[in-house]
Formats: sequence, C-alpha cells, structure tokens
Amino acid sequence: MAWNEGYVVEEAYTSGFFRKQSPVHLSVACALNGFEPVDTRKPFTYLELGSGQGFTANVLAAANPHATFYAVDFMPGHVVTADEFATAAQLGNVTHLENSFAELAEGKADLPPLDFITMHGVYSWINPENRRHIVDLVARYLKPGGMLYVSYNALPGWAAATPLQRLVIEHARANPKRLGAQIAQAKGLIDKLVDAKAHYFASNQDGTVLRSRLDSWAKDKPVYLAHEYLNGSWEALYHADVVRDFAAAKLDFACSAELCMNVDPRQLPDDQRAIVESIDDPVLRETVLDYIQNTAFRSDIFIRGARRMSPARRQQWWDQIGVALTVPRRFATLGQPVEPGSRGFASPILDMLEDGPMSVQDLAERNGCPPDAIANIVSLLVWHDQGAPFIVSTQPPSKDTSLRLNVEVAHDAVPHDRYQALASPLLGSGISASALQRLVYHALSEKPNAVDRHALTQWIWQVLTDQGGPIILHHDPLPDRETELLEIGRAVDDILALRVPIWHQLHMI
Repeated sequence: MAWNEGYVVEEAYTSGFFRKQSPVHLSVACALNGFEPVDTRKPFTYLELGSGQGFTANVLAAANPHATFYAVDFMPGHVVTADEFATAAQLGNVTHLENSFAELAEGKADLPPLDFITMHGVYSWINPENRRHIVDLVARYLKPGGMLYVSYNALPGWAAATPLQRLVIEHARANPKRLGAQIAQAKGLIDKLVDAKAHYFASNQDGTVLRSRLDSWAKDKPVYLAHEYLNGSWEALYHADVVRDFAAAKLDFACSAELCMNVDPRQLPDDQRAIVESIDDPVLRETVLDYIQNTAFRSDIFIRGARRMSPARRQQWWDQIGVALTVPRRFATLGQPVEPGSRGFASPILDMLEDGPMSVQDLAERNGCPPDAIANIVSLLVWHDQGAPFIVSTQPPSKDTSLRLNVEVAHDAVPHDRYQALASPLLGSGISASALQRLVYHALSEKPNAVDRHALTQWIWQVLTDQGGPIILHHDPLPDRETELLEIGRAVDDILALRVPIWHQLHMI
C-alpha cells in the first residue's frame, strides 16, 4: 500500500486553530461535568495527533509556556511548515514530529508519559488498522488520569449525508485528475443532480445535515473539501463503537468538549426526558441522546481512570473556573437577537464580564444564582465563539511567548491570510482574529504608542490590494477605492476602541 494509505496528501491541509483541543478547555469541560480534571496551572505534557500544519499546537504552546507540547503528522510538508513557524516565534516548548500512527504505537518516537492526547478531524478519516494503532499508542503514552480528546463524524446524524460522500469518492475514482479538478467536477455533478431533482437530494435536503453539507460545497475552499470527502477510509462512527475502542486502553468516556452538547435531561421535553432517565447504561444513554439530537459530529473526552468529584470537591472548582468575553460586549448576545431595551437573565452577567474576566463563583454570588446557571452561560458563550473559560491562578500569566507568536501571526497576515487566531496566556488557548484585526495588531506591535488611524487605514488598504482579489469586509465585494477606505477606516476604529481592550484583558498585547 502507498505511504499515504488512502489519505489525501496532494494538497496541504488548512492551518486552522481548534479551540476544543486546548488543555484548559478540556479540563474545564471535565470539571463542569463533575470529573476530576488535570490542573493545567502545573507543568503538563501534551500530544496532538494528525497536527496538520501545526498551528493549533503552536498557539497552545505559546499560551502555556510552562508545559511541553508534541505534535505529530505524517506529511513532511506539514511538519516543516509547523516547525518553521515555531522557530520564528521562538517556541522552545513544542516539538513537531513526522511519524505514522503505527510508529508511535511501536514506541519509535521519543515521547514522555502524557497528560493530554488530542486529535481533531482524524479518527473517522482513517482506516480501522490506524484506529487500532491510535488505541495502542494511547495505551502506551497516556498517564493515569490523563485526558484524550477525539472528534469524529458521527451517526446517526451523518446517515442522510453519507451517500453524498460516497458519490464524491466514486466520482474521484472514475476521474483520476488533480484534486482541484476533481472537486470542481464533483461540485458540478452535485449541482446538476440537485437541479434535476434527483430523489436522494429532493427527499433529504430539508434535513439540516445534508443541507449544511451542500452549503459547504457552495462556499468552502477546495482543499478543505478534498480532505473532508476524498479520503478513501472515511467512515462516520457510532459513539458506542468509539467507547469500546478506547476501553481497550482503559479509558472511560467523561463528557463532550462541546460544552452545550452535555445534555441535562431536565432540559429535554418531558417524553424525551422520561426515556433518557429510564436508561442506566451510560453508553446506551449517550447513544439515545445522539438519536434524540441526530448528532452528526462528536467531540468526546475520555479519561484514563475517570474520577467523579464529590459535591465538596466540585464546589472547590467553582472558585477556580473563570470566564472571559472574547468579543466586545455589544456582540455577546448568546445567539439571541438584540432588541432595544431587552434585558434577559444573562445581561447583567455579560455586563460584569465587560469589565474583565471573572470566576464562576464570583459571578454566581454577585447575581444571587447557583454556579450551574453561570456554567450554562459559559457554555453558550463558547458555543457562539463569544467567550472562553480559563482556570483562575494567583499568579499573572507569563505572556512573552504569546506575544512572540502573535507578532509572527500578525506579520504573516501581510503576505498571506493563513493563521487566523491569536494566543491568550490567560485562557491558555487562542481566539479568532480576522485579517483586519491581525493587521491592526501588526501596527500596534510596531508602534504601540503612536498609531496614526489615517495612515493605518491607508496601509491596510494597500496590503489587502496587494494580496489580490476583491476586498470583502462583510459579505459582498466593495464597489470602489473610496468605499473600501471608508469601510476599512470604520473597522479600524472599532478594533482600536473595542477589540484592543479585550486583548489587554486577555494578556495578548
């Protein structure tokens, strides 16, 4: 078999940042759901499997300078890109390795016992043999009490869209061209079938999963679609099977890293709640919840030796979990439409967070509500990418490494648009940053006390023009240079007035 074992290697994967892989986020998720977490304030070890171009691992290493990170990918081009960026940012606590899962399972990499192993977009994209290698390497390296994060395309939610993936694979096998041409032609075939009212599409496209897949074909980049659809071993998985896989490595399922997916049966309609509460077996219970929600993607956290916290121990952790806004207060809506004069339950809590990050316990006491209620708001903020949790420390976070990485990310935004997040040492993670935000950060890093708003607007316009293509700030290309400068100027004003204070709160600048 070829070295790639059916995995797409013709084009490098995108360089995204995946916040659910943050060790702080994973520990907070476990603590919120009653499981003893790993205390990320202490030194820890971390491995990312299938790390792609290594951006997630690099951001996390910068945001957690007291920890040791390893990132492994089997594509040499990915590894050299990741290592070059780590070198440019002077990250001394991350090592990028080129190894296969089989080599790791056999102990051929020099890895220490690990507190965290994570993988995003890997487990349902590889063949069963490689899934077995992953179980073996987890058994070899993960410490007792250590955490595993694994995300995967899931059933039953993917059931309606699985034939779409099969159609794309069969089209590629019949048309052995370069990836770009395969994706373009597959898209043309899908469009023709939809227009011709093929019964598969006509019968299923009202469903949210297939509809979202068709929307993805319309808007996502070809390189993403190639890695998503053209891997020969792609397979959507049932949660129960993944649980049984990792039981062989003595792992217990704890909770979802997507905080909103940890369903409290009390939130379900009465008839659904009765069904769930009648089930004692945890695997069957979680499976039934997947059927209730038609889950199409899971973000599971497993623990090697999961320990339930006592009520007293859980109370201790309420004081140690904090939350911070990652967007300006006006945009922190928890997904609700903003109506003039409306003041829901969350509004005073969000108002407090505008002044700076706070612990869950402090927010609960100041608002006269139980910590669980604040935890629900934390979950919604994370779901909508409007806030993030952190673990409270008596010591201010060391931000030197985060600053170095952020400067490199900002400099890279001039010729490219590759790295779309900045590191926060307070969060031990990263937050999304648009191209304009990164260019403003670049200007502030060059002249922190002397930013000329007019000159900055002109410079950003020139940078975006030199990158080629239309300038799009919202949805549609802007019609002319005058409008482009006007809109860029407005965006710069908002970033300086609203985003920069948040960067200061999060120790990012």
